[in-house]
Amino acid sequence: MTCRRTLTPLETAFQMVRQVNPLHANPLGVLHGGYMLEWIIDAATITAMRVARSYTLLACMEDMVFISPVRVGDTVTITTWVEYTGRSSMELSLIVETENPMRGERVLTTYSSLTMVSVDENLKPKPLDVCVEPRLELERELYARALERREARRPRIERRREAVNDTSPPRFLSEEYSITSYFIVNPESSIGYNVLHAGKLLRVLDEVAVIVASRYTGNVVVTGSVNATDFYSPIRVGEVVEVRAGVSYVGVRSVEVLAKVLVRNPLTWEARHAATSYFTFVSLGADGRSVPVRGFKPVEEWQYELLKEGFSRKVRRDKLISMLKSGEFQGWVRRLRDSFARSV
Repeated sequence: MTCRRTLTPLETAFQMVRQVNPLHANPLGVLHGGYMLEWIIDAATITAMRVARSYTLLACMEDMVFISPVRVGDTVTITTWVEYTGRSSMELSLIVETENPMRGERVLTTYSSLTMVSVDENLKPKPLDVCVEPRLELERELYARALERREARRPRIERRREAVNDTSPPRFLSEEYSITSYFIVNPESSIGYNVLHAGKLLRVLDEVAVIVASRYTGNVVVTGSVNATDFYSPIRVGEVVEVRAGVSYVGVRSVEVLAKVLVRNPLTWEARHAATSYFTFVSLGADGRSVPVRGFKPVEEWQYELLKEGFSRKVRRDKLISMLKSGEFQGWVRRLRDSFARSV
């Protein structure tokens, strides 16, 4: 790797601000998670392109949980930065904070990390000419975190070639609570090189999954989390996207929905696997507070297995939520925010 340019993590910081309008919210005035995901990917993509000076594509997104509600009128501030650069990939992290203009309160909404890959016009990895090197103690901490994530993700990376060929139908707890939706990738949903913008895809997945969750709960639902998601194949303008979504786990006040994305050639109908993600939705009552959902009673052995797997994901989400809400982490975020405020 040739380092013609060198930046520190703080020097890569980028900030984007959005205001939540009624268009972005559900009937109870709570922001649709799909819009939040799209904004996050927008900010990360801009950050990555500014650093790489080339088009970049989202390769993977780590677990993302939303620990505070976002409502109409709130201001959403997304801060992103690059922590590590490899041959053609970049490790980014982000914090999302929400502020009510009337009360002047700013609260943490989520913290997560992503991997972006620099690509050429043939969508092949394009070598970077920039290196991100830490100088301050905080930057060295960010750099170390990025290396840990990268190493932990190695088994997932090794499965990518196998995963892209997995076009088998996903298994849901009940076919009654599943749907299949299609859409054609149009130019207005694309980014450079006529490739579907990952933020647009995640918004569509959230919208489809919301339908499934609402059907099961009989209530308005709000996105609580999105599990770690890998993107196996770019999706080009003109291709057909097939989304299969169904209930994969039922909690006390929430429902988990599995969404599998297949990409089809419109002329041959041949398919390839683009991504699989798990969305968790919280059921809301008329007052906007969470309410219990009816349980699911398994009958078949495979249903017990699915619930067991879903419970494991729930335990991981709960640990992440506890970490994000802890005083130690909140203090770290404030320190991080103050450092970036002097750089953005």
